[in-house]
Amino acid sequence: MNRKQAREFVMQTMFQIEVHKDFDNPDIAAYTAECSAGGQKEYIDNLLSFICGNIKKIDGMIDSASEGWNASRMAKPDLAIIRVAVGEMLSSDDVPRAVAINEAVNLAKDYGTDRSPKFVNAVLAKIEKTI
Repeated sequence: MNRKQAREFVMQTMFQIEVHKDFDNPDIAAYTAECSAGGQKEYIDNLLSFICGNIKKIDGMIDSASEGWNASRMAKPDLAIIRVAVGEMLSSDDVPRAVAINEAVNLAKDYGTDRSPKFVNAVLAKIEKTI
């Protein structure tokens, strides 16, 4: 599994955690048990743990950056994508912020609506300026 695939897996897992409202004490090992992460296991585990442990901060940043929307009203795929990118921007020194944003926009093209890429890009660009 490469980093792009790992990021996609984290996004899908965040979607599952959101559906189950399991942020307070998620069993990361259970969510990742069937993942053949290869060399990306540490990245996946660390990013999932960081996002879940900082979900209120991340969602607050999302709420501040998204005009007329808040995290609770966003389309769940868009929200999962944005959370992963913000988590990556806050926790990964080895991933440039522009790369995190670009990869999020690409995920939005695959998993969101026609409007998702622009929305994700706009929210993340605003958040990136505050970091």
